[in-house]
Amino acid sequence: MTSPMASASSAGSRTCSTRTTMTRSASRRRGSGPMPAFACRCDIVAARGGRWAIARLFMILLAVLASVSGGAVAAPPPARVVSLNLCLDQLALVLAAPGQLVGVGDVSQDRHLSARWREARSLPAVRMRIEEVLALRPDLVLLDSYAPPHMAALLGRAGVRVELFPEAVTFDDGVARVRAIAAALGRESAGTALADDMRRRLAGLGADKQDTPRPLAAVWQANGFTVSSGTLPDDLLRRAGFRNLAAERGLGPFAPLPLEVLVRAAPDLLILDGSTSERPSLAEALMTHRAARHAFGETRTLVMPHSLWLCAGPPNLEALDRLVAMRNAIEHRR
Repeated sequence: MTSPMASASSAGSRTCSTRTTMTRSASRRRGSGPMPAFACRCDIVAARGGRWAIARLFMILLAVLASVSGGAVAAPPPARVVSLNLCLDQLALVLAAPGQLVGVGDVSQDRHLSARWREARSLPAVRMRIEEVLALRPDLVLLDSYAPPHMAALLGRAGVRVELFPEAVTFDDGVARVRAIAAALGRESAGTALADDMRRRLAGLGADKQDTPRPLAAVWQANGFTVSSGTLPDDLLRRAGFRNLAAERGLGPFAPLPLEVLVRAAPDLLILDGSTSERPSLAEALMTHRAARHAFGETRTLVMPHSLWLCAGPPNLEALDRLVAMRNAIEHRR
């Protein structure tokens, strides 16, 4: 098929060629050379059908320019969102518009693990089952990188948009995740406001004192486990001005820490897991046993609610506030 431009050009060329031949013939009769090119006054506009060809070409150019300049209308924000991860749920509960979030993971309603369990209990609890998710008719589902791959695939086949978020193991990761979730929800301004507030509150804590000795801290959780490098608690400990015993011993991110090793290390601060249930396990009872706590001598103890540093996000600021207060108390004692 010949393009409008080619048709107009060929029509104009034929007419110009004819007129140029006639002009040259007249020139030879007058004994002069050929007329210059601009003497050909028959342009495409004067050609037969040239006006229509240029009009069509003009409309095509307008359409191309509109698409290049971003003239396409932006998609509306999702109206029905389901979040299926404890850490994502807590941020979505803060960032979503009223009525936008229609379901959260069932773990988010656990008051020992979730900092937003009250808000979460106002929404349907959803398990990682495709039929439960689709029953809520979502147009967006939030998943983390550890979600079963088949879940994202099944949702995609059902025509549901899925957003996957990488793991967040630092405070900075939490700030980035706030912005990313807000963008997925079409709530960029809310995400910017929350991220800026987190940065401002962190600066106000005066947490990281580089010019003072850093006291030694140890985290001891249920069943004698501790946390080391590559975890959110380790990042928060460093930001609060502490050294992490597990990291200095080269332990893995989540590793057992025997009680005798803990006692010999004599850390300045022992952080106990505060997410005890109504029926505490033997390990949980041991952590708060008077004789066990007496064995640490001058070691100060801090009971940290698990929900404050299990997920990267705004609750970390309360955890940092408690850690900084303990570090200041230790420095004052020295």
